[in-house]
Amino acid sequence: MTTMQNINSKNNYMPRICFMSHHLLRTFSKPIIEEYAFRAQIETIDASFEQVLSLANERISAANVDVFLSAGSNASILRDGIQTPVVSIDVSGYDLMKALIKAKEISPNVGVITYGDAIPSLDDLKSLLLLNLTQYHYKTPREAQACIQKLKDKGVEVVLGSSIIVELAQKAAMKAILTYSLESIRIALDQALEVGRVAHLEQTRFEQLNSVLQTLPEAVVAVNSQEKIIAINHAMKKILSVESHDLRGRTLSEVQPELSLKDVLQHHTEDEIPSSVLQLDNRDWVSHKAAIFENGQIVGAAITLHDAGTIYTADTKLRMFERKRQFTARHHFGTIQGDSVALKNTINKAKRYSKSEFDILIMGESGTGKELFAQAIHNESHRANQPFIAINCAAFPETLIESELFGHDDGAFTGSKRGGRRGLIESAHKGTLFLDEIGDMPLSLQTRLLRVLQERAITRLGSNTPIPIDIRVIAATHQPLKDLVALKQFRQDLYYRLNTLELRLPPLRERKNDIALLFNNFLKSSLTKNFKNHAVLDEIQHLLSSILNQYLWPGNIRELESVAKRVAILLPTLATPIDQNLLYEELPDIFTKHSISDDADQTLPANILHPHTSPKAPFENLKTQFDKATAALKMANGNHLQAATLLGISRTTLWRWLNK
Repeated sequence: MTTMQNINSKNNYMPRICFMSHHLLRTFSKPIIEEYAFRAQIETIDASFEQVLSLANERISAANVDVFLSAGSNASILRDGIQTPVVSIDVSGYDLMKALIKAKEISPNVGVITYGDAIPSLDDLKSLLLLNLTQYHYKTPREAQACIQKLKDKGVEVVLGSSIIVELAQKAAMKAILTYSLESIRIALDQALEVGRVAHLEQTRFEQLNSVLQTLPEAVVAVNSQEKIIAINHAMKKILSVESHDLRGRTLSEVQPELSLKDVLQHHTEDEIPSSVLQLDNRDWVSHKAAIFENGQIVGAAITLHDAGTIYTADTKLRMFERKRQFTARHHFGTIQGDSVALKNTINKAKRYSKSEFDILIMGESGTGKELFAQAIHNESHRANQPFIAINCAAFPETLIESELFGHDDGAFTGSKRGGRRGLIESAHKGTLFLDEIGDMPLSLQTRLLRVLQERAITRLGSNTPIPIDIRVIAATHQPLKDLVALKQFRQDLYYRLNTLELRLPPLRERKNDIALLFNNFLKSSLTKNFKNHAVLDEIQHLLSSILNQYLWPGNIRELESVAKRVAILLPTLATPIDQNLLYEELPDIFTKHSISDDADQTLPANILHPHTSPKAPFENLKTQFDKATAALKMANGNHLQAATLLGISRTTLWRWLNK
């Protein structure tokens, strides 16, 4: 029996999932399949053992499947016989426990039959549940039938197993219980959705790459098994000074002996051929030769020339890029600048937290230094010499973030790295995993992250084997997660799991004593070494000191650093006495308003906008926090972020005041 659920959408690609199972499992799964009908194209096929591979290959040949979903023997056969990704519906320990309890209600004499290997942990459950438990395993239908007969001969009354086992037991007039649960099927479908999306994305990229090979800037020429040219791009023709000639069909070694591919064609090797350097057209080139195989037979070869100068430039950029990606933490508590009480209290709390192994949630506005604190906590902990993996949850496309976080197994999807690849979470083993902007993580991944935090194990895409990991998780956000939980945009259980230890970073407006210190340090580091006009430097520090202290700094330290850089660019053009109009022109925001944004309500009272007036002044006569919050909201035209800024508090505090 074959059915197809849903059709493709023009705007949002829906993965094509082929669910191959025994008819009993298909019937049992029907409610979940219907639940996912608008998220994927799901074809359900009744098949087992001898049929499953031929039916799967038909779908692969027709190119109408991204991922197969199956269970038990079917999943094992598919995974061994095809290259297309296969996601297996697994029986969890909880599923097995529920099935055993249900079986005990029927009879204490219970049999369990599994495909492949036996389950060692069942022996522990036998004594725990006071069951007379017998376990067999099979690899062929005949062996499965024999297992059923053995159980019946032993007087076993109820059998647990897959769909095939349930059907055979029922034919033998025995009670039977399916070990799979709807939740296990839902989990497998979620994984199949993501594997299907990634596989489709990789396939699309491969096709796009194939279509632009002729436009590559590298010089490329390919020959057949007789070394006759079958393809050559414009870049190679230009090197050979034959732009107007058609070289197809000519022998490459005769056209240019330096490019000969005879050695590659004669050696018939699939091993990587070392690159070499040659000179053509008065330039140095790095050449790479490769054999072309079809069905294990050599059918041609190709040579690619890379400009040596371009490689040198690319190598420099790559080394710089790799240095940025090194899994290390550079900052320590000693690099955090400031003497304010608010900062010192925060540092002391962070140092205490660094000595524990509990997860930490860092709350703070944008630009307050959340990653700096995360690195400092890591370097203060006993994990200091282990990896520090920083992940910006808002930076990855949703279609790729799961494979980046969890990695993938060998053959998980088309184009996946041979041998599989570790994900970023697995790379943090023994160290610290820093999840920045956790509030922007897609809901679909929050469930998997919660499981990682609970189990301290990850499962790569395309794999069924959990990999234990030893990590300390630090998450950070500038968003009010409690509000996101209330709006069902963030999982409540994940929030409380992450929020074991909460570290709130004070905004710069609460660190008045640190502003001058930070500004002066940023300014000095931004000035060129040749700047020697100390009189101008002293005067501008004096002129700006009170203004900087009264500005609200919505961008916090990041904004302060930007202001310092602007002043550093301006300083060489100034002379004493400094014309303040030049400062007004260069720093209009600092001198004209305390608003958090440029499009703030221009009708705000002058005492709010004037730089020498405290932003809290209009609210000092109001008695309750609720009255102050509502007044600020009214003044800010309902803008919560701006209202919080006017009050000099965080958005989280504003929400708390409004709920009093």
